[in-house]
Amino acid sequence: MRISKITLSSFRNHSQKEIDFGDGLTVIWGENGTGKTSLLEAVYLLSFGKSFKTHKQENLVKEGESSFFLKGVFSSKTKKGDLINIYYKKKSTQKVLINGKKTKGRKSLIGKNPVVVLSPEEQEITKGGPSERRRFFDRVFSVCSGDYLTELQKYRKLLKQRNTALLRIKKGLGGPRDVVVWNEPLAKSGTRLWNTRTAFLKKFKDSLAFVVDSYGEDIDIKIGYPEKQKDINLYLEELKKREQRDIVLCRTTFGPHLDDVFVLWFGKNLKLVGSQGEHKISLVFLKLAEMSFIKNHLGGFPTLLLDDLFAKLDLSRSEKIVSLLKSMKSEDSKPIQTIVTTTDLLNIEKIGILSIHEDTTTHQLTK
Repeated sequence: MRISKITLSSFRNHSQKEIDFGDGLTVIWGENGTGKTSLLEAVYLLSFGKSFKTHKQENLVKEGESSFFLKGVFSSKTKKGDLINIYYKKKSTQKVLINGKKTKGRKSLIGKNPVVVLSPEEQEITKGGPSERRRFFDRVFSVCSGDYLTELQKYRKLLKQRNTALLRIKKGLGGPRDVVVWNEPLAKSGTRLWNTRTAFLKKFKDSLAFVVDSYGEDIDIKIGYPEKQKDINLYLEELKKREQRDIVLCRTTFGPHLDDVFVLWFGKNLKLVGSQGEHKISLVFLKLAEMSFIKNHLGGFPTLLLDDLFAKLDLSRSEKIVSLLKSMKSEDSKPIQTIVTTTDLLNIEKIGILSIHEDTTTHQLTK
């Protein structure tokens, strides 16, 4: 599924904007502050129901306005397309409509029209704490599996309920029995989540290895994931062992919500030893592996959103990444849909990305 058109109203710094996207490459260029990244943000929002830059929807509303509206038209040659409408009003809930029908929220969007974004904000995946990497992998796996998303949401709800019981004990409003009642359902859900996450991570490792091997240079990037307890009884024993500690801390100190997935650069933890350049190139490979992983599970590549990527990399690596992108073909042997933002159209031409796509659309934004 490819996005063919987007309409924005009172979104970020855009009062009203309509953009058409080509099936191949779309280049959005202009000076800083013209709203290039906001267009990618809007495309992402139509696919996930939230931004990749902020967790607060109210930040997306144009200054001086009280609401925003987005409309996206997604098309496909093999199946019926989608019309996605998103409306948000401050101090209210976000409304999502798919083909004119109201939905229960963003869950109905995830995996329907997937996109992969590569932007400076995503660098926290390699530089940030464990929660950033968990969020990244949970998002990727949820796109590919509705069952994974359902189990993840179930686990988070059970975890919240157990933590609430722990907090009530501290406030003198409950006792240990109020916590114990949540142990078994949490252990069952946590075990299922761990098993599924482990299986998906093994497949993601294969996708990453494929991309690294295809790069044609001596680079060693892997992900590490320590094996976890997968037995429900052992899980229950661990919860019981930690019960007093959990009561003191008012939070559950064991489970998949505390996982970390390490990014390894030549066998060493990238977060601890990586240079700026090594973090940048590692993020690119993780994102290309995400593309490959989604393609393997859903049968087609997601749309790739590149936010001023090639201003962050040297020419040699940019050219090799372009070559790698050129080798990634859709199910109909056409290049994947790619939307690029840049302040320098000549730089995009120099690194050769325009040669990937016969179908190229350009839009210049001005202040």
